[in-house]
Amino acid sequence: MATLNGLGRYDGREFKIYQHTSANTAGLGSNIILNFFYAGNNNLWLCYRDDKIDQLNTITGKITHLWQNKTFALLKGQSGYFKSLVRDSHGICWMMAQDGGIFSIDIHSFNVKHFSRAQIGLNQPVIGIAIRNKKLVLFTRTAPGVCNDALKVVQNIPYPFTITKPDNTVQNIYAAIIRTNGDIVVGDSRGIVVWNPETNFLKQIPVQRLMGPGKIIGAFDYSGNLFFEFNGGLAMLTPNNALVQWAPVDASLPGYPTCVYADRSGVLWVGSNGFGLRQYNLIKTGLPGYLNQHAFMGDALIRMGVPSAQIAKTFLNTATEFANRSITYKDSVWVANVFTSYTNPQLVLSINKQARLITFKNQDAKARGETHKTRFLGTDAGGTLWATDEHHRFLKFDTKKLTFKAYGKAGIDEGEDITGLVPNGNGGFYISSVHNLCSVNPFTGQTDNLTHFLPGNDILDVTNDPDDKNILWIGTLSDGLMRFNTQTKKVQVYSTATGLPNNTIYSILFGNDNLMWCSTNKGIFAMNKKTQAIRSFTSRDGLVDDEYNRYYFMNLPGGELAFGGPMGYTVFNPSKLEIDDFNPQVALTRLNIINRPTEGESLGTLKELNLRYDQNFITAEFAAMQFDIPEKIQYRYRLKGLDKNWIMLGNANKASYTSLPAGNYTLMLNATNTAGKWSTHVPQIKINIAAPYWRTWWFYQLVFLTVVIIVYVIVKSRIRRFHTAQAQKLQFEREAMELHAMALRARMNPHFIFNCLNSIKALIQEKHNQKAVNYLTTFSTLIRNQLNNKSNQVTLQDELQTCKLYLELEAMRFEGRIGYRFDITSDEELLQTIVPPLILQPIVENAIVHGLLPLERGER
Repeated sequence: MATLNGLGRYDGREFKIYQHTSANTAGLGSNIILNFFYAGNNNLWLCYRDDKIDQLNTITGKITHLWQNKTFALLKGQSGYFKSLVRDSHGICWMMAQDGGIFSIDIHSFNVKHFSRAQIGLNQPVIGIAIRNKKLVLFTRTAPGVCNDALKVVQNIPYPFTITKPDNTVQNIYAAIIRTNGDIVVGDSRGIVVWNPETNFLKQIPVQRLMGPGKIIGAFDYSGNLFFEFNGGLAMLTPNNALVQWAPVDASLPGYPTCVYADRSGVLWVGSNGFGLRQYNLIKTGLPGYLNQHAFMGDALIRMGVPSAQIAKTFLNTATEFANRSITYKDSVWVANVFTSYTNPQLVLSINKQARLITFKNQDAKARGETHKTRFLGTDAGGTLWATDEHHRFLKFDTKKLTFKAYGKAGIDEGEDITGLVPNGNGGFYISSVHNLCSVNPFTGQTDNLTHFLPGNDILDVTNDPDDKNILWIGTLSDGLMRFNTQTKKVQVYSTATGLPNNTIYSILFGNDNLMWCSTNKGIFAMNKKTQAIRSFTSRDGLVDDEYNRYYFMNLPGGELAFGGPMGYTVFNPSKLEIDDFNPQVALTRLNIINRPTEGESLGTLKELNLRYDQNFITAEFAAMQFDIPEKIQYRYRLKGLDKNWIMLGNANKASYTSLPAGNYTLMLNATNTAGKWSTHVPQIKINIAAPYWRTWWFYQLVFLTVVIIVYVIVKSRIRRFHTAQAQKLQFEREAMELHAMALRARMNPHFIFNCLNSIKALIQEKHNQKAVNYLTTFSTLIRNQLNNKSNQVTLQDELQTCKLYLELEAMRFEGRIGYRFDITSDEELLQTIVPPLILQPIVENAIVHGLLPLERGER
C-alpha cells in the first residue's frame, strides 16, 4: 500500500511499514508515494512526488534506486504522469510526458528515452496510453493511435463518441482500461462508454459522473467485473455491460476512493484520500443471518415459507427459551413444547409449508388421566415417532390414529435433561443426557450405560452417522466432538487441537453436501469426515452472532439446515453455498533464531538454513496470502526429521522448536483457505544444525587416538617399569652372587694363607731352606695373582693356573702325599671360557682336605 508516509505490506496477519530515513541509504528514496506500478519479475516501482522512482523486489525486499541512473533525470517534473505507466510484452514501460509526448523505460537496462509528438507522428497531445493486442495505443482528444514497432502512429480511429466537456477541455485518461477482449472502457461526456475499434462495438451508459470525461479509477476481478470509483462510491460494470451501484456512498465512511485493486483471493481493496483502506469480499461464501423475532423454531419455519399466521396459532409464537424440541422425518417436522404438561400431548406438525397443532390421545384407557411433558423427540429406523417424558418414560406416537402409549422407563436420573434420542439399530434407542449415554429398550426400559467408554460426559447432542450404523457422533460441552464406535467401543476426539474452532459442540446435523455441520460458541463449522477438513462460519460471514444454543437446530425438508442462538439464527442449504476454492500461497513472514530475527536473509527466497549447534531455538511465523477473513484460515507445520505428523495450530501461525538436536531437517508450512481446504503450496526450508565439536567424527577420532596414546603410554610405562624392576632384580641377584663369592674368597683366603705361612715356618725351622724358598716363591706368585685380579670374571686358564699354584703348594706342604695332573684338550678354549674367580679352588681344596688327606696309604 502506497501512502504519503511510506509503504505498507500486509500479510493477512499484520502490517509491515517501510519508511524513508536519512540514515538508511538502502531504504525508500522518499515517503510520499504517488503511484504503484508492477514492472514484472516480482518488481514494484515506487513513484515519488519528487520525481524519483525506486524498484522494490517483493521477494527479496531489495530496493534499487532507479532515480540514481543518469537517464532517469529526464523524468524531472513528470511525477504527475506516473499514473499512466503501462508495460508491454518486451519489458518496455511507457509513460505520458508533460509536453504531450511519451517516455520509454527499459526495465532491463533502466534506460529512459523521450519521444516528442512529432517523432511519434501525432499533432495532438497524448492524454492516455495503453497496451492493446500487444500494440502501443496512444489516446488523444479525437482518436486513439496505434503505433508500429518503429514507434510511429500507423492507424488513427476517431472516437464514435465525445470525451470533451462543453468547454472543449478533457481530463487525462492516463492508463486506459482495456478488457481482455480488447474493449476500451473510458468516461465520455455523458457517462461511461465501452468501445471496441475492431468490432465496432459501442455501448454508451448515460450516467452523471462528477469526475466527468476521461480517467476511470478501477480494477477487474477474477470474473471480469470492473469495479470503479463512481461519485464517491463504487460501481460495478459486468462483462455484459450492466452497470450496478455496487457500494453507494456511505456516510459512515469518510473520504472517497482514490485507488482500487482486486486481489487473487477475491478481496477488493479500496484506498481513500487520507481515510484509510477499505476491504470488500467479492466471494460470497458466508451464511445468511437473521435476527430472532419470536422463538427459533417458529422463525425458522416462517423463513422456510410457513405462514406466520399458522405459527401464531401454535405454541411456537410464544415459546420461552429452550422450550422446544424438534425432529424431522422426510418432509414432516414435529415440534414439542417441553415445559407444558398434557393429558393429551400436543405437537406441532409442519409439512408442505403448512403448520398445525396435533393432539394425541392415550391408547391406554386406564392411563388417560396421566400427564406427560414431552421432553425430547425422536424417530426409530422405520420413521415411527417417539418421545421421552419428564420421567424418561418412552412415549410411542401413532401419527395416523393420533394416539400414543407409554412404555418403559430409561435408567437415567430424572433430574438430568435428555439431549439426544436416535435409533440403535436393534429396535431401541441411544439416549443421551447431560452426563450419560445409554442404549435403551423403549418397551422394557432395559438400560445399558455406555458412558464409561467416553473420555468426557458433558453431552449436548448425539446423532447417527448416515454412512455407518455403528458410529455415533457426540457433541460435548467442553471436550469437543467425539466419534464413538458402538461395536469396538473406541472413541476418537476432535477438538481445537485438531482444527475445530471451538470445543463446545451444541448440535450436529448432516447436510446434503456430505459434510457434518455443528453449532458452537464460535459460530458454525462443517467437517469432512474423511479428510477432517474444517469450514467455519462466524459473524464475519454474515451470521448475526457467534454464540449458539443447545436444542436450537433443525434438519428441514428440502435439505435446509437451521441453527439458532440467543440473538439470531440461520437457515441455509449446504449444497447451494458458494465454496471458496482459492488455493492460497503460504509465505514465511518472520524467523527468529534463539529469539533474534534473522538478518541479511530474504525470507521470500530462503531455502536453507545452516546453524551452529547452539542456534537450535527456532521460531517461524507464516501466513496464507488470502485476506478476506484471516480468522478462518487454519495453519499447520511439520519438521521433517523430527515430527511424524503435522502439528495443527488452528488459527495461530507460529511454529516453535527448542533444543533441537544436531541434524538435518526440513520445515514444512501449510495453511487452508477460508473454506478449510489445505493449500497445495507447502514452503519447505532445509535446516541443518551442526553438531558441537565434541560430537563430530574428527573429535571422536581425536578422542579415540588420545585414548589409544594414553593406553599405549601407560602400558609402555608399565612394561618399562617391569623391565627396570626385572633388571634391578637381576642386578641385585648378580651383586648378591658377587658378594657371596667375595665372602667365600674372604673366608678361604685367611685359612689358606695361614696354612701356607705355617708350612713356610716349619720348613725354616727344619732347616729346609731351599724348600722354604721354593714354597715361598710359589706362594707369593699365587698371592700376587689374586691381588692383581680385581675383575668379577677371569678366563678358565687363569683359574686353572691358580689351581696349579695352589696344588703345588699343597704338594710341597704334604711332601709327596698328594699327586695331581691336568688334562687339557685346547688352550684356545681356556682363553675363551670366562668364569668367576676362585670358583675351582674351593672345590680342589675341599677335595684335598676332606677327600684325600684322611686316606692313610700311598700317594693320593
